[in-house]
Amino acid sequence: MEKIYSRKKINMSKKYRIVILVLLTALLTVCYLLKTIGPVFNDLCFSEAKSTATQIVHETIDEVMEKYGYNDLITSIKDKDGKIVSMQANVALMNKIVSQISLKIQEKINSKDSRDISIRLGTFTGITLLSGRGPKVPIRISSIGNLDTEINSEFESAGINQTIHRIYAKIDCNIDVLTPFNTISGKIEEKVMLAENVIIGEIPTNYFDLENLMNKNTSN
Repeated sequence: MEKIYSRKKINMSKKYRIVILVLLTALLTVCYLLKTIGPVFNDLCFSEAKSTATQIVHETIDEVMEKYGYNDLITSIKDKDGKIVSMQANVALMNKIVSQISLKIQEKINSKDSRDISIRLGTFTGITLLSGRGPKVPIRISSIGNLDTEINSEFESAGINQTIHRIYAKIDCNIDVLTPFNTISGKIEEKVMLAENVIIGEIPTNYFDLENLMNKNTSN
């Protein structure tokens, strides 16, 4: 006996096929876009997060160093003629500064909310006309690990019988950037000046090795 299909049943079947086709097309489109703009998306998100983290590093160092100056970090011993014969580092204070900087950076990174960092969707296309347009894509620095802070110093000639002594904080840390689609991991490296001073005359021959002093003190 020949089966008779109603028009309603045929229409419903056709609608299901259309829905499935639309969903499949949307899925393939999303996969294609993620594969195509994935590297650009990751680079932009990490670049934005890195910029925020770098700003936090500089702000934190400025805050910590507000109450300290070069003379707090370095003691210069002079002879009766005013010539510098020895320079000594306040290692205990420098270690304290390193600890404060590391702790404050960690606290500020952890307190960052996803609403603080966002990129317009059009920016990811790489098309100039669409850059900065479209809905915002929120990103967040979700964690920070292996935060290493070191103290370095350098001397630079500043003319006849003058030398500039600069003391730096070298910050290295790994960060995880959380996006709506994935987590991006990367590393930031920053070198920020803590203090500087112009030394008149020759650098004393018994000048301390600041890096070795700090490393030795830290390892103990």
